[in-house]
Amino acid sequence: MKKTDKISYRQKSTEELLKNLLDLRKKFIEAKAKSATGNQKDTSVFSKIKYEIALISTLIQEKKHDKEN
Repeated sequence: MKKTDKISYRQKSTEELLKNLLDLRKKFIEAKAKSATGNQKDTSVFSKIKYEIALISTLIQEKKHDKEN
């Protein structure tokens, strides 16, 4: 993931991040299904998607924490 992608995620609102998170989770499930059927050759996709999911989840938690203070 590029540094500019991380910066663009930080600039998004919580609602946009939640939408991206849902899209990534759907994408992860689709990739798992492709892998189960044998159509997914590149297995590095899983770790990339999981990394993005973790990043977005962390940013959502940071934004919630900032609102509380």
